[in-house]
Amino acid sequence: MGGSAPRRDHQLPVETTSFVDRRGELTQGRELLARARLVTLTGPGGVGKTRLAARVAARVQRAFPDGVRFVHLSGLHDPALVPLAAADALGLHDHSAQPPLDALADQVRDRRLLLVVDNCEHLAGACARLAAALLHGTEGVRILATSRHRLGLTEEHLLEVRPLPVPDPDGDLSAAEGYPALTLFADRAAAVVPGFRLTPDNRASVARLCRRLDGLPLAIELAAVRLRVLDVDQLLDRLDDRYRFLTTGSPAALPRHQTLRAAVAWSHDLCTAPEQLVWARLSVLAGGFDLETAEAVCADDTGEPGAGRGRSPAPAEALPQGGTCTGGVPGGARPDVASGGARFEDGSGEGASPVQALAGPVTPPPPGGGSRKLALPVPAPAGGPVPLPVTRPGSLITPSPGSGPGGAPTRPPCVQGPEGVRLSPCVQGPEGVTLPPPFPGPTDPATSSPAANAAGTWPARPGPALRADDVLDAVSGLVDKSVLCREPGPGGVRYRMLDTLRQYGLEQLRRTVGEEGAVRRRQRDRMLRWAGECERGWFGPGQPETVARLRADRDNLRAALDFSLSTPGEALAGLRLAGTLWFYWHACGAPREGLYWLDRALAASPEPTPERARGLWVAGLLAAATQDFPRGRRNARDALALARVLGDSAEAAHAEYVIGVLRLFGDDLPGALRHFEATVARGPVPGQHLSVVGLDQVELACALGFLGEADRAVEVCERALGLCERHGEQWVRSYVLRMLALAHTVRRDWARAERHAREALRLKLAVHDVIGIALTLDLLASIATERGAHRHAAVLLGGADRVWADIDAARWGARTLNSVRRDSEERACRALGRDAFEQAHRRGGSLGLAELVGHALREPARPHPGESPAPHDDTPVRLTPRETEVARLVAEGLANQQIADRLVIARRTAEGHVERILSKLGFSNRSQIAAWVTAQR
Repeated sequence: MGGSAPRRDHQLPVETTSFVDRRGELTQGRELLARARLVTLTGPGGVGKTRLAARVAARVQRAFPDGVRFVHLSGLHDPALVPLAAADALGLHDHSAQPPLDALADQVRDRRLLLVVDNCEHLAGACARLAAALLHGTEGVRILATSRHRLGLTEEHLLEVRPLPVPDPDGDLSAAEGYPALTLFADRAAAVVPGFRLTPDNRASVARLCRRLDGLPLAIELAAVRLRVLDVDQLLDRLDDRYRFLTTGSPAALPRHQTLRAAVAWSHDLCTAPEQLVWARLSVLAGGFDLETAEAVCADDTGEPGAGRGRSPAPAEALPQGGTCTGGVPGGARPDVASGGARFEDGSGEGASPVQALAGPVTPPPPGGGSRKLALPVPAPAGGPVPLPVTRPGSLITPSPGSGPGGAPTRPPCVQGPEGVRLSPCVQGPEGVTLPPPFPGPTDPATSSPAANAAGTWPARPGPALRADDVLDAVSGLVDKSVLCREPGPGGVRYRMLDTLRQYGLEQLRRTVGEEGAVRRRQRDRMLRWAGECERGWFGPGQPETVARLRADRDNLRAALDFSLSTPGEALAGLRLAGTLWFYWHACGAPREGLYWLDRALAASPEPTPERARGLWVAGLLAAATQDFPRGRRNARDALALARVLGDSAEAAHAEYVIGVLRLFGDDLPGALRHFEATVARGPVPGQHLSVVGLDQVELACALGFLGEADRAVEVCERALGLCERHGEQWVRSYVLRMLALAHTVRRDWARAERHAREALRLKLAVHDVIGIALTLDLLASIATERGAHRHAAVLLGGADRVWADIDAARWGARTLNSVRRDSEERACRALGRDAFEQAHRRGGSLGLAELVGHALREPARPHPGESPAPHDDTPVRLTPRETEVARLVAEGLANQQIADRLVIARRTAEGHVERILSKLGFSNRSQIAAWVTAQR
């Protein structure tokens, strides 16, 4: 729908359908951007602002050497996150303690780029502050915004995006193809009815239809989909009826707003009842989503993934305890009653027809006359459901002795309502059920009035419960009807709903009392389970895929966190989610956003709980990453004290890791050495995440290396590599390899140092560890200088400086980092001359991240004359095809059992292949095999 699938990598949206001619607006947009630094495209919803902005940006991108970036705001609702969304779109990784807007302006101060900020209307104030900061703090940044209204800055230039022109249906239509509205309809119609085209027989009807739709592109596209079952004249007749019904008695609504609502509502009416319900429930998903998420959010019968497939219900801790209702169902829940919905005592359910549901008061009669009792859903107890406790990662933690399974899940209990009202198992319904008035507008004060809500919402949703299979069928139908966009994504197919359609679905969801809260809780629980799965699988293979999927789900994670922290009784679940995502905030370069959510969650949950202990040490770690060392120490010490009070040895060990890191960052090398010697000697504790176990060893090796004890550092790293290789882990392993490279530089073994650093760089790119990439590029440049490869060193320095510009151009002011960089530059300049150095430096700075890493991996530095090459450098080696295949899997980080599973061979056979490869290549460990494979590519 709309023809653009928004890409989440912040480049321009991919056009999935043809773009209908808007040459006049394109020219105006280009001219405005040539003379103004802030241009806002304004217009009603569905008019095509996003498509036009993307087209304008594509036309002018050559004028911006630092690129064009797209900020998607439709799934964002917290103004505080707007600067972080812009920084993310720009690829910035700020780790300073500056206010976000100041840091953003500083980092792009010297760049020439275009920032496209889409869907500003619901965050107008925050977008205006973002634009002002960039306009006043930079000279080369220009902004192209889309919004339903202006941002209100004096520097702003407006371009009104109007509906497509439509010819007079009763006039001369011989040149109808020259009208974009008719061309758009014909193009979209041909997609659903192959061979459809404008003819003398249908031109007048198409023109009349497009005029009825006011030339709004989204409304025209929605109507064109209906040609699967209707011809143009039938389509026009039915739309006329629907338009008259929906716009009667709404004089305050703007005509174009009425038109779009009429088209959307008509599409809604033509959906089946399950499709309508799934449309409404999917509206709580702020961004794209996969089918499993859709099932978890929309299906009624269980809160677990795969609802309706006979899997276990939600954890017992998520539900109030006790109680049994009619039929012996535990907790007062009936398996045939939808969450937030209503059923009659005889088990039947009835939903009003779309027209009845919109026309005003009706009384749904029972079959055969008479009266029936209406069973309402059981509301949550005051304060919301009991939040879920912290759950230790399963396969990735050391087992706790004596631990056993949790309690059996139960359903919510019966709830006693006010005097004279039994809420469960059933209540007597009123003589007539008053349904809401037709389409209260989004700005109608009635929608926010409690009194109006009482009269303008359903007391309960009639209809059968949805199962997972029903959700799949409904999603398929909504894709067919262009309500959902299908797009490729990490992990397979994903879906997305246009903001206009999502807002409509949200209005329908809110028509049933309690339905929105129930669905948002299911969405939060799905994100909580998904985050837990990711944490449990983090220390293992598949880290790049995990990172990609979490980044794709950012909007939904934010929505889940915001729901938890703004809904009474849900704060502890929000703290649990924010703490569970520690590895994402830390490893994937999002410390600012992590701190934002943890600050809110810790303030909302002051009770002494395991979740709070987790949240405190994670906040301390992220504070250290943003150079707020005093806060980091406070948080880590508080976490340690609380964990000890709770008797939680795992969270205590995690907090101790943060305390040690802060000693290392504070240049207390002897103190850091003693700290990590003690934690490594102690070994893992029950429940400790293996990532932190590995990082303890990394930091110990770091302290040893800085103190000149290279041999001990190598020994520690070799043990840590064994841990990572047994689990197929990459992120910690990349840091181990970098520390190995540093230790070999102390030994002045440049060949081994380079090999380990290059392998570390490859892994860091795989998990998108930008800070690790910058640090490793600096190291490789230093090694290249030592080996006499000065031109290569200059290219690497140019690339490293470019990456550091997205983090902190001053390299955090660290003396060691800056002195090493200066030494590399001075030596390369002396060898090459300033002009040749600058040319190579510019070349490195012009490379993208993947190109830069590829360059570093493809071009090993030349050894000095007389220097012994690395074992594999000049040795002709021939591996068998199977050995080559195994070597590639080793390079991917797979352990022997995983290689055996992948190739469907015995583990002993895989071990034999690895041993022969090591023997042929003259290597002693798997990391050397991985580096060798990388060098062959």
